[in-house]
Amino acid sequence: MTTRMKHLDNLPGDLIREILARLPVRLLLQLRIVCRSWNSLISSPEFANHHLHRSTLIQPPPLLCWKEAGRRGDIMHCSSQSLILYRQHQPTAFELHPADGIVIQGSCNGLLCLSQGFPFETLTLFNPSTRSVSPSVPFGCSHECGDDVFCGFGYDILHDQYKFVMSCSASSLITYSKVRSGAIVFTFGANPSWKTINPPVFPYDFVGTRNGIFVSGTLNWLVYHPTIDYFELEWFVLTFDLKTESFGRLCLPITRTRSDVIHMPRLQLHNNRLSVCYRTPNMRIICTLWIMKEYGVKESWIKLFEIPCVGMISPCVSVYISEDHHLLGLDESYRKFLVYNLRQNKLVSQVSHGNHTITIFLCHESLVSPSRYSPSTHALLGNCTQLSIRHKLGCI
Repeated sequence: MTTRMKHLDNLPGDLIREILARLPVRLLLQLRIVCRSWNSLISSPEFANHHLHRSTLIQPPPLLCWKEAGRRGDIMHCSSQSLILYRQHQPTAFELHPADGIVIQGSCNGLLCLSQGFPFETLTLFNPSTRSVSPSVPFGCSHECGDDVFCGFGYDILHDQYKFVMSCSASSLITYSKVRSGAIVFTFGANPSWKTINPPVFPYDFVGTRNGIFVSGTLNWLVYHPTIDYFELEWFVLTFDLKTESFGRLCLPITRTRSDVIHMPRLQLHNNRLSVCYRTPNMRIICTLWIMKEYGVKESWIKLFEIPCVGMISPCVSVYISEDHHLLGLDESYRKFLVYNLRQNKLVSQVSHGNHTITIFLCHESLVSPSRYSPSTHALLGNCTQLSIRHKLGCI
C-alpha cells in the first residue's frame, strides 16, 4: 500500500463516503479496484442512492439519448456538454443485441426503460453510465391500441419501486383487450407485478410525444380535447401519481390558443421542474419557456425567458439549460441541435444531427443498478430474450 493510500485509509469512513459521492460515475467505476472496502461501498445500493441524490442537487450536464424514428439500429447518445462547449456532435452507439424493435420509453434516475416488439412485448432497464442492463421482462401489451398507446416510466420513492404505466386513448372503443377496463401499471422488481387501474376519461389527443415526463414522483403528458375547434383548443397536463397510482390534471400558464401562440406547446423538464414551451414562428419572439417552480401549484408558473427571432427561422424545442445560461435546443424542422446564449440573446451554433426525426431523452449519471429492480436471469430463463450490449463509435 502506498503512503498516499495509508493516509486515505486513516480518514473517517463517513468522510471518504462524502468525497466519493462527489465524483463522476466513470471515475467511481475505476476506483472500485483501489481496495475491497471502496469496491463494497461504491457497489452498494445505499451509496448509489446517496450519489444520485447529490448529483440531482448539483445538476451535472446530462447525457442525450435517442433512437432515430423509422430506422432499425442502435440507441445513440452524446454529451450535452460537448454540444454546448465544443459545438461538436459525435454520437456514440449502444449496440443492443437483438436490436430490432428496441425503443426508448422513458428516462428516470439514470435508467432508460426500453421496450421491444409492438407495442410492448418486453421491457428492459438499461443504465448508460455503467453499461449495465437488466433481464428483459415479458409485458404482452395488446396490439389493438395501435398508435393510441401512451405510456411513461418513473420512480415511486415511497415504495422504492420503478414503474411503467401504459394506457390507450381509444380504450372506450376496444371490447376485447387487456386495456379495455383501464390503464396498466407494471412494477419492476424481484417479483414483477401488473395492476389494472381506472383510466382517465377519454377522448383526449396528445401534444408531441406520448411518453410521459417524470417529475416529482409523477408522470405528465400534454393533452387537449380533439373535438373542439382548433382556434378554441384548451390544453392541460394529464398526470399520474406513482405513489397513489391515480390520474389527475394540472393547469398550464396559458391554457388556450391565442394570437401570439400559433403552434401547440411542448411539455419538457428543466432542472427537475416541469416546464412548457410555447412556440410562435414568424414573429418577434420565436418561443417562450415557462417553468413550474413548485410542482402542482398553478400560481408557481413563471416565465423563464423569451427567445427572439434572431438567426432562427423555425421554432426550437429546448432540451437543456446549462449553468452558464446556454440553451441547448432541437430544431425539429431542419434536424439540427441549436446552442443559444440566453445572456447575450444570440445563436451560438447550429449542428446537424442527421436526416431522421429524433426524440431526445435526458439521462443523468447514476450508479443505480437495473438488476436490483429486475428478476434474476435464471428466473426468466426460457421466457424472454436477454439483451447484450456492445459499445461503438457511431457516425451521423
